[in-house]
Amino acid sequence: MRRAALAPGLVLGAALAFVAGCDTGRAGAPPASPPASATPRPNDFDLERRNLDEAIARGRSLSASRPEDGLLPLEIVSLHLERARLTGDYADFGQARDALQARPPSAGTRAAHCLLEARLDYTLHRLKAAGARLATCPPGNDPAEVAGLAADLAMHAGRYRDAEATYRALVNRVGTPTQFVRLALLRGRTGSPAEAAALLEAAERRYHGTSATMKAWLRLQRGLVALDRGRFDEALALYRQASDELPGWWLVDEHIAEVLALTGDKAAARALYGRVVERTGAPEFLDALAALEEEGGDKASAARRRGEARALYEKRLADYPEAAAGHALDHFLADSAEAPRALALARANHAARPFGEASIALAKAWLHAGQPANAKALLEGELAKGWDTPELHWVLAAALDKLGRKTPALASRAEARAQSGRRTTLRRTLRGRARGESL
Repeated sequence: MRRAALAPGLVLGAALAFVAGCDTGRAGAPPASPPASATPRPNDFDLERRNLDEAIARGRSLSASRPEDGLLPLEIVSLHLERARLTGDYADFGQARDALQARPPSAGTRAAHCLLEARLDYTLHRLKAAGARLATCPPGNDPAEVAGLAADLAMHAGRYRDAEATYRALVNRVGTPTQFVRLALLRGRTGSPAEAAALLEAAERRYHGTSATMKAWLRLQRGLVALDRGRFDEALALYRQASDELPGWWLVDEHIAEVLALTGDKAAARALYGRVVERTGAPEFLDALAALEEEGGDKASAARRRGEARALYEKRLADYPEAAAGHALDHFLADSAEAPRALALARANHAARPFGEASIALAKAWLHAGQPANAKALLEGELAKGWDTPELHWVLAAALDKLGRKTPALASRAEARAQSGRRTTLRRTLRGRARGESL
């Protein structure tokens, strides 16, 4: 799967907020620590989750006993965003929203409250609402945080050069891991994966916090860049290092499973996806497991899992339509009978955040709907703006093929192979893959 799990704004928004908090000391209440008498042991996923559960419970209890403290609800919101990034549970977004609305901001917290509301809107792919809210926030917030969020909104609106200018300025003026990560993720999509890899290594060197989750996430991002460049062995090694930092994290395990599937170890991939499904129940991984089961001949189980995924997607679309649209799209694209629904979701997703990934998704939907000219025009527009990935070139080649433009199709396919270093199949590109940069 590609760009589905903690979708590709949701995790990224929460992750950047988390790194920013680690940089500035405002990440919210720290995770709970084991009792002093407990035997120290490395963190794992379950321990990280328990720490966050306990920190949220303590924060709520303290907030109830100190209703005059307007900062505590904001700390609780930050913890919910951090837990969402860790677990992939959309319910945390609703709880974060409820915590923000439970108590009106005081004069001293109005600026921070406004910025956090804007960040939550951004994380849920509500870019217009986030931009409008950010524009009304009173003075008092860290200028680097405000500028960074404004640049994030510009990037997801397709204004890549504007975003890059701000990201580079923040790298040079502030130089925290957050700023290096932001610039790396953009450069990886705008034709400079080697620069992205170097920037992520720089972010990792500059991160001096103790969060196992953050350390694992940074290794995961480095692995994703390697995978996009066709370096499967390097990607797998980085994923396993991420797993060593935080054993049992489903987000790392699903990427390991992906590489195993791509390199031919389908049995191991199927077993690992099965464990990820048991841990998360997420529809993206139900679909991934169903594909492997169907390929292995178990069509009944595959159909059952796809049915379960469909029900979960429908609920997410009802509860969080903007955030879920891009993730649900891959599911509906896999069903030829659902071409109209897939196109409607792709259009809604693109309207909410008209950047490269949403444009590629909409182009896939145009292809499934038999309208390759629309796909071609959209992708050529993205290239002109600077979005330049192997996936874009593969999908553009498919559109050109359908239009009978064989020579430019061959050129686009050659560019995709040159960038990825592999003879990646179009089937994989059209199916999609989860990055874990955002929910």
